[in-house]
Amino acid sequence: MTFKDKWRFVQQNMKKNKVRVFMTILAAAMGSCFLIVLASVGFGLHDSLIKDELESRAVTKIDIYGTSDEDQLGFTTKNISELKQIENVDAVRQIQSLDETNFHLDGYTNEMPSSIAVDFENEKQAGIELGSGRLPEKKNEIVVSSDFAKFLGKDGVEEKDKFAEDGTIKSKHLYKEEVLNKEIELEVSTFPEDGSEPRTATEKVQIVGIEAAPANEYIYTNSVKTTLELKRTLDEALHVTDSYTEQGDPLFDQVEVYASNAESVETILKSLDEKGYLAYSNLEELKNINILFNVAKAGLIIVGTIAVLIASIGIYNTMTMAVTERAPDIGIMKAIGANPKTIKQIFLMESTFIGLAGALIGTAVAYLISFLVNAGVPMILEQIFEEEIPATLQLSSIPFLLAAISITICLVVTILSGSRPAKQATNVDVLRALRREI
Repeated sequence: MTFKDKWRFVQQNMKKNKVRVFMTILAAAMGSCFLIVLASVGFGLHDSLIKDELESRAVTKIDIYGTSDEDQLGFTTKNISELKQIENVDAVRQIQSLDETNFHLDGYTNEMPSSIAVDFENEKQAGIELGSGRLPEKKNEIVVSSDFAKFLGKDGVEEKDKFAEDGTIKSKHLYKEEVLNKEIELEVSTFPEDGSEPRTATEKVQIVGIEAAPANEYIYTNSVKTTLELKRTLDEALHVTDSYTEQGDPLFDQVEVYASNAESVETILKSLDEKGYLAYSNLEELKNINILFNVAKAGLIIVGTIAVLIASIGIYNTMTMAVTERAPDIGIMKAIGANPKTIKQIFLMESTFIGLAGALIGTAVAYLISFLVNAGVPMILEQIFEEEIPATLQLSSIPFLLAAISITICLVVTILSGSRPAKQATNVDVLRALRREI
Protein backbone atom coordinates (compact mmCIF):
# COMPACT_ATOMS: atom_id res chain seq x y z
CA MET A 1 0.00 0.00 0.00
CA THR A 2 1.15 3.50 -0.78
CA PHE A 3 1.12 6.28 1.82
CA LYS A 4 -1.94 7.77 0.11
CA ASP A 5 -3.83 4.49 0.43
CA LYS A 6 -2.88 4.19 4.09
CA TRP A 7 -4.01 7.75 4.79
CA ARG A 8 -7.34 7.16 3.02
CA PHE A 9 -7.90 4.08 5.17
CA VAL A 10 -7.12 6.09 8.32
CA GLN A 11 -9.59 8.82 7.30
CA GLN A 12 -12.35 6.27 6.67
CA ASN A 13 -11.81 4.69 10.06
CA MET A 14 -11.80 8.03 11.92
CA LYS A 15 -15.03 9.13 10.20
CA LYS A 16 -16.79 6.10 11.67
CA ASN A 17 -16.02 7.34 15.22
CA LYS A 18 -15.96 11.12 14.89
CA VAL A 19 -17.04 11.87 18.47
CA ARG A 20 -14.48 9.54 20.05
CA VAL A 21 -11.67 10.88 17.87
CA PHE A 22 -12.74 14.48 18.57
CA MET A 23 -12.74 13.92 22.35
CA THR A 24 -9.32 12.24 22.16
CA ILE A 25 -7.90 15.16 20.16
CA LEU A 26 -9.47 17.55 22.68
CA ALA A 27 -7.79 15.71 25.56
CA ALA A 28 -4.41 15.88 23.80
CA ALA A 29 -4.97 19.59 23.06
CA MET A 30 -5.81 20.32 26.70
CA GLY A 31 -2.71 18.49 27.90
CA SER A 32 -0.46 20.29 25.41
CA CYS A 33 -2.06 23.66 26.22
CA PHE A 34 -1.63 23.11 29.96
CA LEU A 35 2.05 22.21 29.47
CA ILE A 36 2.79 25.34 27.42
CA VAL A 37 0.81 27.80 29.57
CA LEU A 38 2.33 26.45 32.79
CA ALA A 39 5.89 26.64 31.47
CA SER A 40 5.26 30.03 29.82
CA VAL A 41 4.98 31.62 33.27
CA GLY A 42 8.57 30.59 34.01
CA PHE A 43 9.76 31.82 30.61
CA GLY A 44 7.88 35.12 31.00
CA LEU A 45 9.23 35.94 34.44
CA HIS A 46 12.71 34.88 33.33
CA ASP A 47 12.58 37.23 30.34
CA SER A 48 11.26 40.10 32.48
CA LEU A 49 13.58 39.79 35.46
CA ILE A 50 16.85 38.17 34.42
CA LYS A 51 17.37 37.57 30.70
CA ASP A 52 17.46 41.25 29.68
CA GLU A 53 19.86 41.97 32.53
CA LEU A 54 22.20 39.17 31.41
CA GLU A 55 22.27 40.61 27.91
CA SER A 56 22.78 44.22 29.05
CA ARG A 57 25.96 46.24 29.37
CA ALA A 58 25.73 46.03 33.18
CA VAL A 59 26.76 42.36 33.06
CA THR A 60 30.19 43.23 31.65
CA LYS A 61 30.79 45.84 34.36
CA ILE A 62 33.39 45.14 37.05
CA ASP A 63 33.51 47.44 40.10
CA ILE A 64 36.97 48.07 41.52
CA TYR A 65 36.72 49.23 45.11
CA GLY A 66 40.34 49.23 46.24
CA THR A 67 43.86 47.86 45.97
CA SER A 68 45.98 45.59 48.11
CA ASP A 69 48.05 48.66 49.05
CA GLU A 70 46.29 49.90 52.20
CA ASP A 71 48.23 53.18 52.13
CA GLN A 72 46.90 54.13 48.72
CA LEU A 73 43.84 56.37 48.85
CA GLY A 74 42.01 56.44 45.55
CA PHE A 75 43.12 55.42 42.07
CA THR A 76 45.80 57.29 40.12
CA THR A 77 46.10 57.91 36.41
CA LYS A 78 48.80 55.22 36.43
CA ASN A 79 46.20 52.73 37.74
CA ILE A 80 43.82 53.76 34.99
CA SER A 81 46.47 53.21 32.31
CA GLU A 82 47.31 49.81 33.76
CA LEU A 83 43.68 48.76 33.73
CA LYS A 84 43.25 49.78 30.11
CA GLN A 85 46.12 47.50 29.14
CA ILE A 86 44.38 44.35 30.42
CA GLU A 87 43.24 42.06 27.62
CA ASN A 88 39.54 42.22 26.65
CA VAL A 89 38.95 45.43 28.62
CA ASP A 90 36.66 47.53 26.47
CA ALA A 91 36.48 50.67 28.61
CA VAL A 92 37.60 52.04 31.98
CA ARG A 93 35.36 54.54 33.73
CA GLN A 94 37.02 56.70 36.43
CA ILE A 95 34.94 58.83 38.80
CA GLN A 96 35.62 61.74 41.15
CA SER A 97 32.86 62.62 43.61
CA LEU A 98 31.84 66.19 44.23
CA ASP A 99 31.11 67.45 47.74
CA GLU A 100 27.65 68.65 48.73
CA THR A 101 26.08 70.25 45.66
CA ASN A 102 22.97 72.33 44.97
CA PHE A 103 21.69 73.52 41.60
CA HIS A 104 19.75 76.79 41.30
CA LEU A 105 17.57 77.75 38.33
CA ASP A 106 15.17 80.74 38.22
CA GLY A 107 14.08 80.48 41.86
CA TYR A 108 14.07 76.68 41.96
CA THR A 109 16.66 74.42 43.62
CA ASN A 110 17.66 70.79 43.28
CA GLU A 111 19.18 69.99 46.66
CA MET A 112 22.09 67.61 46.96
CA PRO A 113 21.82 65.38 43.89
CA SER A 114 24.47 62.70 43.45
CA SER A 115 27.16 64.65 41.58
CA ILE A 116 30.28 63.14 40.03
CA ALA A 117 33.03 64.24 37.64
CA VAL A 118 33.87 61.90 34.76
CA ASP A 119 35.78 61.65 31.51
CA PHE A 120 33.02 61.73 28.90
CA GLU A 121 35.13 59.95 26.28
CA ASN A 122 35.28 57.02 28.65
CA GLU A 123 31.56 57.41 29.38
CA LYS A 124 30.89 57.03 25.67
CA GLN A 125 32.99 53.85 25.53
CA ALA A 126 31.21 52.52 28.63
CA GLY A 127 27.88 52.86 26.82
CA ILE A 128 26.21 55.93 28.34
CA GLU A 129 22.71 56.37 26.88
CA LEU A 130 21.17 59.79 26.38
CA GLY A 131 17.46 60.41 26.18
CA SER A 132 18.03 63.81 24.63
CA GLY A 133 20.83 66.31 23.97
CA ARG A 134 24.51 65.46 23.63
CA LEU A 135 27.61 64.78 25.69
CA PRO A 136 29.61 67.76 27.06
CA GLU A 137 32.35 69.20 24.87
CA LYS A 138 33.33 72.14 27.10
CA LYS A 139 34.38 72.43 30.73
CA ASN A 140 31.17 73.98 32.04
CA GLU A 141 28.73 71.61 30.34
CA ILE A 142 26.94 68.88 32.28
CA VAL A 143 24.66 65.89 31.83
CA VAL A 144 21.76 65.28 34.23
CA SER A 145 19.63 62.22 34.98
CA SER A 146 16.18 61.75 33.49
CA ASP A 147 14.51 62.66 36.81
CA PHE A 148 16.64 65.72 37.59
CA ALA A 149 13.78 68.14 36.87
CA LYS A 150 11.47 66.22 39.24
CA PHE A 151 13.70 67.36 42.12
CA LEU A 152 13.78 71.04 41.12
CA GLY A 153 11.57 72.55 43.81
CA LYS A 154 10.48 76.13 44.35
CA ASP A 155 12.57 78.13 46.83
CA GLY A 156 11.02 79.56 49.97
CA VAL A 157 8.44 76.79 50.44
CA GLU A 158 8.33 75.02 53.80
CA GLU A 159 9.25 71.33 53.63
CA LYS A 160 5.92 70.13 55.02
CA ASP A 161 4.14 71.92 52.15
CA LYS A 162 6.80 71.19 49.52
CA PHE A 163 6.98 67.41 49.70
CA ALA A 164 4.31 64.77 49.16
CA GLU A 165 3.90 61.70 51.40
CA ASP A 166 6.14 59.58 49.15
CA GLY A 167 9.01 62.07 49.52
CA THR A 168 8.72 63.63 46.05
CA ILE A 169 8.11 67.33 45.44
CA LYS A 170 4.48 68.25 44.87
CA SER A 171 3.70 69.10 41.25
CA LYS A 172 2.60 72.67 42.07
CA HIS A 173 6.09 73.42 43.42
CA LEU A 174 8.01 71.80 40.53
CA TYR A 175 9.93 73.58 37.77
CA LYS A 176 7.64 73.32 34.74
CA GLU A 177 9.94 74.20 31.82
CA GLU A 178 12.33 71.97 29.89
CA VAL A 179 15.79 71.96 31.53
CA LEU A 180 17.77 70.92 28.43
CA ASN A 181 20.15 73.67 27.25
CA LYS A 182 19.33 75.78 30.33
CA GLU A 183 22.11 77.63 32.11
CA ILE A 184 22.04 76.71 35.79
CA GLU A 185 24.09 77.71 38.83
CA LEU A 186 26.13 74.95 40.47
CA GLU A 187 26.93 75.52 44.15
CA VAL A 188 29.46 73.28 45.88
CA SER A 189 30.09 73.31 49.62
CA THR A 190 32.88 71.63 51.53
CA PHE A 191 33.25 71.15 55.26
CA PRO A 192 36.89 71.19 56.46
CA GLU A 193 37.92 68.47 58.89
CA ASP A 194 39.47 71.06 61.25
CA GLY A 195 35.99 72.37 62.07
CA SER A 196 36.48 75.74 60.41
CA GLU A 197 33.69 77.48 58.50
CA PRO A 198 32.39 75.64 55.43
CA ARG A 199 33.54 76.99 52.10
CA THR A 200 31.33 77.46 49.04
CA ALA A 201 32.12 77.88 45.34
CA THR A 202 29.73 78.51 42.45
CA GLU A 203 29.94 78.07 38.70
CA LYS A 204 27.53 78.69 35.85
CA VAL A 205 27.01 75.47 33.92
CA GLN A 206 24.84 74.44 30.98
CA ILE A 207 22.74 71.28 30.81
CA VAL A 208 23.54 69.85 27.36
CA GLY A 209 22.36 66.27 27.84
CA ILE A 210 19.75 64.25 29.71
CA GLU A 211 20.37 60.56 30.35
CA ALA A 212 17.88 57.95 29.18
CA ALA A 213 15.29 56.87 31.74
CA PRO A 214 16.03 53.59 33.55
CA ALA A 215 14.11 50.50 32.45
CA ASN A 216 12.55 50.17 35.90
CA GLU A 217 9.86 52.83 36.15
CA TYR A 218 9.96 52.78 39.95
CA ILE A 219 13.61 53.87 40.16
CA TYR A 220 14.12 57.64 40.47
CA THR A 221 17.58 58.94 39.66
CA ASN A 222 18.68 62.39 40.75
CA SER A 223 22.26 62.70 39.55
CA VAL A 224 24.61 65.01 37.68
CA LYS A 225 27.78 64.35 35.70
CA THR A 226 30.32 67.13 35.23
CA THR A 227 33.69 67.30 33.52
CA LEU A 228 36.93 66.56 35.38
CA GLU A 229 38.15 70.03 34.41
CA LEU A 230 35.21 71.69 36.16
CA LYS A 231 35.84 69.56 39.25
CA ARG A 232 39.46 70.82 39.36
CA THR A 233 38.33 74.45 39.03
CA LEU A 234 35.89 74.04 41.91
CA ASP A 235 38.49 72.28 44.08
CA GLU A 236 40.97 75.08 43.49
CA ALA A 237 38.35 77.62 44.55
CA LEU A 238 37.57 75.58 47.66
CA HIS A 239 41.26 74.86 48.40
CA VAL A 240 40.58 71.13 48.28
CA THR A 241 43.76 69.06 47.87
CA ASP A 242 42.81 65.55 48.98
CA SER A 243 41.45 64.72 45.50
CA TYR A 244 44.94 64.99 43.98
CA THR A 245 48.42 63.58 44.40
CA GLU A 246 51.37 65.69 45.48
CA GLN A 247 52.22 66.03 41.80
CA GLY A 248 48.73 67.40 41.06
CA ASP A 249 47.40 64.31 39.32
CA PRO A 250 43.76 63.48 40.07
CA LEU A 251 42.80 60.72 42.50
CA PHE A 252 39.66 58.84 41.56
CA ASP A 253 37.19 57.61 44.17
CA GLN A 254 35.66 54.89 42.04
CA VAL A 255 36.69 52.92 38.96
CA GLU A 256 34.60 50.66 36.75
CA VAL A 257 36.02 48.29 34.16
CA TYR A 258 33.90 47.10 31.24
CA ALA A 259 34.73 43.81 29.53
CA SER A 260 34.30 43.40 25.78
CA ASN A 261 31.89 40.52 26.42
CA ALA A 262 30.41 38.54 29.32
CA GLU A 263 32.70 35.56 28.66
CA SER A 264 35.78 37.71 29.38
CA VAL A 265 34.64 38.88 32.83
CA GLU A 266 36.07 35.92 34.72
CA THR A 267 39.45 36.21 32.97
CA ILE A 268 39.64 39.94 33.72
CA LEU A 269 38.75 39.33 37.39
CA LYS A 270 41.70 36.92 37.65
CA SER A 271 44.02 39.49 36.06
CA LEU A 272 42.82 42.18 38.46
CA ASP A 273 43.41 39.88 41.42
CA GLU A 274 46.96 39.15 40.23
CA LYS A 275 47.63 42.88 39.93
CA GLY A 276 46.40 43.54 43.46
CA TYR A 277 43.01 45.10 42.73
CA LEU A 278 39.90 44.36 44.78
CA ALA A 279 37.05 43.86 42.33
CA TYR A 280 33.49 42.60 42.16
CA SER A 281 31.14 41.60 39.33
CA ASN A 282 27.46 40.68 39.66
CA LEU A 283 27.72 38.33 36.67
CA GLU A 284 28.19 35.19 38.77
CA GLU A 285 25.22 36.07 40.96
CA LEU A 286 23.06 36.69 37.91
CA LYS A 287 24.24 33.42 36.36
CA ASN A 288 23.21 31.51 39.50
CA ILE A 289 19.78 33.13 39.40
CA ASN A 290 19.58 32.31 35.69
CA ILE A 291 20.32 28.65 36.47
CA LEU A 292 17.54 28.62 39.07
CA PHE A 293 15.09 29.99 36.50
CA ASN A 294 16.16 27.35 33.97
CA VAL A 295 15.65 24.60 36.56
CA ALA A 296 12.23 26.06 37.40
CA LYS A 297 11.27 26.11 33.71
CA ALA A 298 12.36 22.49 33.32
CA GLY A 299 10.30 21.57 36.39
CA LEU A 300 7.21 23.28 34.98
CA ILE A 301 7.66 21.44 31.68
CA ILE A 302 7.87 18.12 33.58
CA VAL A 303 4.69 18.95 35.53
CA GLY A 304 2.97 19.89 32.24
CA THR A 305 4.11 16.61 30.71
CA ILE A 306 2.06 14.77 33.32
CA ALA A 307 -1.07 16.32 31.79
CA VAL A 308 0.00 15.02 28.37
CA LEU A 309 0.58 11.55 29.88
CA ILE A 310 -2.95 11.63 31.29
CA ALA A 311 -4.26 12.53 27.84
CA SER A 312 -2.30 9.60 26.41
CA ILE A 313 -4.58 7.23 28.36
CA GLY A 314 -7.44 8.43 26.18
CA ILE A 315 -5.38 7.85 23.04
CA TYR A 316 -4.48 4.34 24.22
CA ASN A 317 -8.13 3.61 24.89
CA THR A 318 -9.23 5.00 21.51
CA MET A 319 -6.67 2.96 19.58
CA THR A 320 -7.43 -0.21 21.56
CA MET A 321 -11.13 0.17 20.78
CA ALA A 322 -10.23 0.80 17.15
CA VAL A 323 -8.31 -2.46 16.97
CA THR A 324 -11.25 -4.39 18.48
CA GLU A 325 -13.83 -2.76 16.18
CA ARG A 326 -11.73 -3.15 13.06
CA ALA A 327 -10.71 -6.75 13.65
CA PRO A 328 -12.70 -7.93 10.59
CA ASP A 329 -11.02 -5.31 8.38
CA ILE A 330 -7.62 -6.34 9.74
CA GLY A 331 -8.48 -9.99 9.07
CA ILE A 332 -9.41 -9.24 5.46
CA MET A 333 -6.21 -7.21 4.96
CA LYS A 334 -4.09 -10.06 6.33
CA ALA A 335 -6.05 -12.63 4.24
CA ILE A 336 -5.26 -10.80 1.01
CA GLY A 337 -1.57 -10.66 1.93
CA ALA A 338 -1.13 -7.31 3.72
CA ASN A 339 2.19 -7.02 5.49
CA PRO A 340 1.88 -6.82 9.35
CA LYS A 341 4.22 -3.83 9.15
CA THR A 342 1.70 -2.03 6.94
CA ILE A 343 -1.14 -2.72 9.40
CA LYS A 344 1.00 -1.39 12.25
CA GLN A 345 1.87 1.75 10.27
CA ILE A 346 -1.82 2.49 9.65
CA PHE A 347 -2.63 2.50 13.36
CA LEU A 348 0.51 4.49 14.20
CA MET A 349 -0.49 7.06 11.55
CA GLU A 350 -3.86 7.44 13.22
CA SER A 351 -2.40 7.91 16.72
CA THR A 352 0.21 10.32 15.33
CA PHE A 353 -2.49 12.36 13.62
CA ILE A 354 -4.48 12.57 16.86
CA GLY A 355 -1.38 13.65 18.80
CA LEU A 356 -0.24 16.17 16.19
CA ALA A 357 -3.71 17.69 15.82
CA GLY A 358 -4.05 17.95 19.59
CA ALA A 359 -0.56 19.50 19.96
CA LEU A 360 -1.16 22.12 17.25
CA ILE A 361 -4.59 23.07 18.58
CA GLY A 362 -3.25 23.20 22.14
CA THR A 363 -0.31 25.38 21.05
CA ALA A 364 -2.61 27.84 19.25
CA VAL A 365 -4.90 28.09 22.29
CA ALA A 366 -1.86 28.51 24.57
CA TYR A 367 -0.65 31.50 22.50
CA LEU A 368 -4.13 33.02 22.81
CA ILE A 369 -4.20 32.47 26.58
CA SER A 370 -0.70 33.94 26.89
CA PHE A 371 -1.78 37.07 25.02
CA LEU A 372 -4.87 37.47 27.20
CA VAL A 373 -2.84 36.94 30.39
CA ASN A 374 -0.27 39.58 29.44
CA ALA A 375 -2.99 42.01 28.40
CA GLY A 376 -5.52 41.41 31.17
CA VAL A 377 -3.76 40.31 34.37
CA PRO A 378 -1.65 43.51 34.78
CA MET A 379 -4.83 45.60 34.54
CA ILE A 380 -6.53 43.42 37.15
CA LEU A 381 -3.51 43.67 39.47
CA GLU A 382 -3.45 47.45 39.05
CA GLN A 383 -7.10 47.61 40.08
CA ILE A 384 -6.59 45.35 43.09
CA PHE A 385 -3.37 46.86 44.45
CA GLU A 386 -3.92 50.38 43.06
CA GLU A 387 -0.34 50.52 41.82
CA GLU A 388 1.00 50.83 38.31
CA ILE A 389 2.53 47.63 36.96
CA PRO A 390 5.84 48.08 35.04
CA ALA A 391 5.34 47.93 31.28
CA THR A 392 8.32 45.55 31.00
CA LEU A 393 6.66 42.90 33.19
CA GLN A 394 5.74 39.85 31.12
CA LEU A 395 3.78 37.21 32.99
CA SER A 396 3.71 34.71 30.12
CA SER A 397 6.10 34.14 27.24
CA ILE A 398 6.00 31.32 24.68
CA PRO A 399 9.21 31.16 22.68
CA PHE A 400 9.44 28.88 19.63
CA LEU A 401 11.60 26.48 21.65
CA LEU A 402 8.83 25.92 24.22
CA ALA A 403 6.23 25.30 21.50
CA ALA A 404 8.59 22.87 19.74
CA ILE A 405 9.30 21.01 23.01
CA SER A 406 5.59 20.72 23.77
CA ILE A 407 4.71 19.43 20.29
CA THR A 408 7.59 16.95 20.42
CA ILE A 409 6.55 15.64 23.85
CA CYS A 410 2.94 15.31 22.72
CA LEU A 411 3.95 13.45 19.55
CA VAL A 412 6.30 11.07 21.36
CA VAL A 413 3.73 10.29 24.05
CA THR A 414 0.91 9.68 21.55
CA ILE A 415 3.07 7.49 19.32
CA LEU A 416 4.07 5.42 22.34
CA SER A 417 0.42 5.24 23.41
CA GLY A 418 -0.58 3.98 19.99
CA SER A 419 2.33 1.57 19.52
CA ARG A 420 0.92 -1.22 21.70
CA PRO A 421 -2.55 -1.21 20.10
CA ALA A 422 -0.82 -1.08 16.70
CA LYS A 423 1.20 -4.15 17.64
CA GLN A 424 -1.98 -5.89 18.82
CA ALA A 425 -3.49 -5.22 15.40
CA THR A 426 -0.72 -7.22 13.74
CA ASN A 427 -1.47 -10.19 16.03
CA VAL A 428 -5.17 -10.44 15.14
CA ASP A 429 -6.02 -14.02 14.13
CA VAL A 430 -7.33 -14.11 10.54
CA LEU A 431 -9.82 -16.96 11.02
CA ARG A 432 -11.35 -15.47 14.18
CA ALA A 433 -11.62 -12.05 12.56
CA LEU A 434 -13.33 -13.46 9.44
CA ARG A 435 -15.59 -15.72 11.53
CA ARG A 436 -16.75 -12.63 13.44
CA GLU A 437 -17.43 -10.91 10.13
CA ILE A 438 -19.56 -13.87 8.96
